[in-house]
Amino acid sequence: MSAGTGFSDDKYDVFRPELWSPRITRFMEEKLYAAPFFLDYSGEANGADTIHIPHISDVFSAAAIPVTSGTITATDISETKSDLVVDRWYGTAFYITKFEEREIMKRPNIISDYQRAMGYRLGRELEIDLLASTSLLNTVPAQAGLTTTDLVASNIEYAMGILASNSIPKEECRFFFNPKVYWGDIMTIQKYYDASQFGRPSVPQGAHDLLYGVPVVLTPNVPKESGDLGVCNSIVHPTFLAHARTGVDFTVGTAEDLRKKINADLIWGKKILQNKRCVRLLATST
Repeated sequence: MSAGTGFSDDKYDVFRPELWSPRITRFMEEKLYAAPFFLDYSGEANGADTIHIPHISDVFSAAAIPVTSGTITATDISETKSDLVVDRWYGTAFYITKFEEREIMKRPNIISDYQRAMGYRLGRELEIDLLASTSLLNTVPAQAGLTTTDLVASNIEYAMGILASNSIPKEECRFFFNPKVYWGDIMTIQKYYDASQFGRPSVPQGAHDLLYGVPVVLTPNVPKESGDLGVCNSIVHPTFLAHARTGVDFTVGTAEDLRKKINADLIWGKKILQNKRCVRLLATST
């Protein structure tokens, strides 16, 4: 505000206090969903870098038993295993000097706030890596849609049919959608928002709670495809993927001069167990 004639804008400036607010703002964290959803072998990863996960196959067949002999032909059992290798190690860190730490003692939570931010960043890397297992780089045999077109209802229904044909219970599955695809493609399909189309709501518990009885997750961390022109959404069962992790761990490095380094690290590994328990839902991102 401009001072009037005869007034100086800053003549009392030396008396005006400048204060730091005790309240701070922070960036908005994305919700992370993948690690709690997929099979977690973290409790078995301590002291080992490889976890062998045995698999039981549907190897038996039923045959009529001869009345005269009562003989049943035995099935030779030969099973396989999957090796989950814990081989990814990510970290981040920051420095703080003795002077800086002393100066911010009025904000005793500031270091823990930065540790939380580091933990979130490492957790997001894990989320991106787990969801990348559904991408075109991996052997997932079933998919619907194209990276050059919008996602349509028939793509979703085709995916549901694949799950049913493989005896995968849909209520145990989860949709992972890019938010732009969900709001731009799916929520423009009339039968998904107009109950009169089915006689009852197909999304009964809110805009992104359930779709055909399957819980829906909206996340920007689904894989990008075709040079970022497309996205790989999916409907997936938790037994599609296993993972194990150690951390996030926080350590303080050895004092260097009059500063210290606060480190955070996360170790993890992942393994696709059942690649038929995921169906890609490809769509354009534009």
